[in-house]
Amino acid sequence: MAEILRAEWFDINNKDKDKLCSWLHGVFFPDLQSQNGVNWVAHYDIVPHPETRYIKGAPAKKEVKDLSVPPGQENLVLTSANTPSIFFGPNNALEAMEKEQRLYLSMRTNYHSAVFIEEEMINGPELHIQPLGTGGAPAMQFGSYNVDGIRDDIELAKWYRGERFPRLPVTRGMIRGRKFLSISGWAKHGVLWEFAGMDEGEYSFEHRFMEADRGENWHGRHVLEYVTHAPGSPHAGRRIWPK
Repeated sequence: MAEILRAEWFDINNKDKDKLCSWLHGVFFPDLQSQNGVNWVAHYDIVPHPETRYIKGAPAKKEVKDLSVPPGQENLVLTSANTPSIFFGPNNALEAMEKEQRLYLSMRTNYHSAVFIEEEMINGPELHIQPLGTGGAPAMQFGSYNVDGIRDDIELAKWYRGERFPRLPVTRGMIRGRKFLSISGWAKHGVLWEFAGMDEGEYSFEHRFMEADRGENWHGRHVLEYVTHAPGSPHAGRRIWPK
C-alpha cells in the first residue's frame, strides 16, 4: 500500500524554541503518533544552505517567489499514515487535536504543509537501519517543487528512472528513496531521500548521488532547468524526535 506522508515546515522564534520543542517532543508528537491510522512521526532540524550555488557547475536552483507560500524551513515534521482520510476524513481526530492545542501550535512561524502519496520507492544499501514503516530515518533530504510546464512532467518522470533512481542502490549511507505526488499543498512533487546519518558539515546529500555515478549517460536537460522549489527546498537535516 502506498504511504501517505504529511510534511510540515516551520520556524520557531528563539524565545519560544525550548518551550515549544519540549511540549512537541514530550506531549504532542507522542499523542499524534498514538492516533489510529498514524504510522509514525519524525521531527527534523534542517541544516541551512550556504550562500553558494546548490550544485557546482549546474544551473542555478529556482525558488518560488509567490509570497502566499510561507518561507518556513528550519524545521520539518513528517507524519506517516495509511490513508488520506487520516488528514481529510470527516470527524477528523487529528484536526480536532490540533484545534485543541492551537495556542502552542501558534508558536510555529512561517508554517506551511502538504500531504503526499507515494509514487515509487527504491531501496538503498542501508535498508536494514530503518525498515519500512518503523519510523523516520536518522537523516533525510526532502525536496518539494513544481515543474515549469506540462511537458516537463514527462521529462521529470524519465529523469528519475533514467538517472536518479539507478544510483540509489549504491549511494553511500542511503536507506531508501521515495518519490511522492501531492494531494494538497503548493508543490505537486515531493521526494524523500532517507539516510543512515548526516556528516558534520553536510547540508545536502547531492554530492553522494554524484559519487554514485553508474554511467547512466542521461541525455536530457538538467532537472534544475525546469523545476521551481519551495522556499529553501530541498531541506536536509537530522532527526531530533524521536531520539
